Amino acid sequence: MPRAVEITTWQCRVPLEHPLHFKSTTITHRDCTVVRVSTDDGLTGAALGLNRGAPLDAVIQDMLAACVLDHDALDADGFQHRSRSRHAFVDQTGMLAQARSLVDLALWDIRGKHFGAPLWRLLGGGRETAPVSLVEGYELPGESDADFAARLLARADEGYRSIKVEAAGYENPRQLLDRLHLIREERDATELALVVDVNGSWPTLRHAQRMLRDLEEFDLAWLEDPFPHHRFELLRPLTESSAVPIGSGDDITDPQILIDLVTSRAVDVLRVDATTLGGMQDTLDVLGAARQAGIPTSGHAHSYVHQHLSFASEAMHHIEVFPDDRPFEPSYRLTTGSVFPHIEDGLLRRPSEPGLAFALDLDRIEQWADRSTTRRAA
Repeated sequence: MPRAVEITTWQCRVPLEHPLHFKSTTITHRDCTVVRVSTDDGLTGAALGLNRGAPLDAVIQDMLAACVLDHDALDADGFQHRSRSRHAFVDQTGMLAQARSLVDLALWDIRGKHFGAPLWRLLGGGRETAPVSLVEGYELPGESDADFAARLLARADEGYRSIKVEAAGYENPRQLLDRLHLIREERDATELALVVDVNGSWPTLRHAQRMLRDLEEFDLAWLEDPFPHHRFELLRPLTESSAVPIGSGDDITDPQILIDLVTSRAVDVLRVDATTLGGMQDTLDVLGAARQAGIPTSGHAHSYVHQHLSFASEAMHHIEVFPDDRPFEPSYRLTTGSVFPHIEDGLLRRPSEPGLAFALDLDRIEQWADRSTTRRAA
């Protein structure tokens, strides 16, 4: 068995070419945590995720490294058991779940490389391509309504059949409606699915219901994250009263919350993030519950891992991808390449490389790392 002998973490701040403006904040960079586990037979496994400013690297090194080092690097279940037993009196969600997710994914990466198989194959997947939902709809500086619509329609001409529009930054909601009108004049819902993400910016149920009435005419695929993540109790009454499908679940770290959302039918679409839920098995449990309930799931960013889940499970219908040629999500620059160049006619073909099928760009990681830490087996 390959034995884990070293674990390295980097806490990185990746700059955005153009700031992203929301009502309550402006984003000038993306904070990411990168983890790499090395084995005594020369294999390495890696993972990365958004940390939202949380010190996930410290959690990995101080709380989880001892559960990895000097143990079988193929045994992700053993790592999970040791980490949960060692920290049985600590909240298993939040930062601990996020940190555990990244280590768990790195071990799955090693497992795939050891057996010479991509993760989707280890998970029993089979379909060769999966549809992409492109996150193209952020605003660009100085862009007119017509230019915005033309940019999204150009993506539809490239073959994309699903596009997400980021809507939390509009000071005047009328401008969003005008832009959606321009798009729908050229492409109806059978030609182009539109997802509108308001990023938890709606404060009350009544406000959300009022806003959704204005969006009904656009036949959206779904309205994403209407409320802040701690307001789960508002989702079901909104879903039950809305003609627009509701999706939510981004950044949730407790898999039971997501399972409860689908079993209670509080959402029409479940958003899932394998880099936050605690581990691959937790994520698969959530996907299984969603499939049993007949509720589709959508992966939150991190296409390097969610592509494998989409190829392996029809419950995750599509792969959310940020375009490399737009200044919206730069964390892919910590790797040697994203999935974006491998999309053709709106479809991503499954990778053949083993493990998670990506590689770290260590030069850029070192360039943008605020700190790095390495711990080795005794």
